[in-house]
Formats: sequence, structure tokens, C-alpha cells
Amino acid sequence: TPVFVMTLFSFAIGYAWHQPYLFGDLWKKENYPAGMPEKMNNPLIFGGTAVFHFMLNAGLSAIVSGEGVWYGLSVGFLASLFWVTPAIGGTYLFANRSLKLFAVDAGMYVVMFSISGLVLGIW
Repeated sequence: TPVFVMTLFSFAIGYAWHQPYLFGDLWKKENYPAGMPEKMNNPLIFGGTAVFHFMLNAGLSAIVSGEGVWYGLSVGFLASLFWVTPAIGGTYLFANRSLKLFAVDAGMYVVMFSISGLVLGIW
């Protein structure tokens, strides 16, 4: 149940992160300079994201579950900073994506992993 709840919560973080009042306009501009595509495969996008976020929360839970708030927060933060961010960074370098887009996307995962680690650490 904690993994499922945090998977749903990760969608809430992503939804807020990509709103115009945070980074939505910048993200759209950097991702789609010619404008948003007319057709997107939303079931694949959202379904695949749900599977990946479930996997990340399951792995994080296996490490931090019941270990306490500071342990969970620390592991979530450090995992995102030293594993996720470099993985995204390498991919973005080869894809010739902008530093701004990297900062928005990597930043979301640092926040997401940190909060997930915190909650899973005390659950």
C-alpha cells in the first residue's frame, strides 16, 4: 500500500511541477519549440510512467521502509542526486537537450525521491 500511495503521489508532484505557475511553460518551450504535438499516446505515456514510478517507489521502499524519517529523506535525496540525475544528464547530453530542461526534469526527481523516501521511511 505505501508504494501504491507514493506512486499516486508522484503523479501529483508531476502534475504540479508541470503547471504554468511552476515549470510547465518552460518545460513545454524546451521540449516542443514548434508547439505541442496534436496527437500523443496518452495511455502509453501515463501507463508507462505509472509502472516506472511504481518501480522506483518499490525499490526505495525496500531500502528505507521503517528506517525513520531522516534515513528515508537522506536515501531518497542521495539516490536522486547521485544515481538519477547523472543518468538523466547523460541521456540529455546525447539527445542534445537543453540545460534548462535537464534542470526542470532532474529537479522534479530530486523532489519526488526525497519526499517518497521521507514518507516510506516512516511508513
